[in-house]
Amino acid sequence: MPNRSVVVTTTLFAALFVAALTGCTAPDSEAVETSAAERPVATPSSEPTAAAEPVCRRPGGDGTISTGEPLNVELYSEMHDYGPREGANGTVAYAPDGTLASYVVAPGDHDEAILERLCVGPYSLDALNAVRRGSVHSVDPTSQAYLTPLYAGDTLNLNPYTITSVGDVNGEVRSYEASFILPPQR
Repeated sequence: MPNRSVVVTTTLFAALFVAALTGCTAPDSEAVETSAAERPVATPSSEPTAAAEPVCRRPGGDGTISTGEPLNVELYSEMHDYGPREGANGTVAYAPDGTLASYVVAPGDHDEAILERLCVGPYSLDALNAVRRGSVHSVDPTSQAYLTPLYAGDTLNLNPYTITSVGDVNGEVRSYEASFILPPQR
């Protein structure tokens, strides 16, 4: 017959081991159990629930716009207006089909906040504005197009099909050639 202290020790060790593996913890001394009759019952609400915000993947931030290649319009499928915020209080306009069309810069707006608000990468937004504002995707003999600052009242293009018809810099419309092949323009 085995020694009783060995059996007790082994049993105790096994119980502790099982408790550790199952994540058992000591009961909370302040926890109060309620009966089913006391528990709140979920009821349908007459107020609409907010739809889950789309997940922003900020396309184009990795240099996906290729020189001499057609612009991949799928880069803009995740664009969404997440609403005004510090540094991005401008006005968004929508196209008749419900897609984003343009953004009018407000005083104090800056690039990074606008990119975050619209869920777009910097290279993608630059491509949309290459013709009328100038960007790293513009063919510019002076190589200065990419230095375009933001002015309150500027219009930024947000649609790949209106690159040649939407956008300005401080009220001036520029006319650069894009370094990529444009999709059909409206």
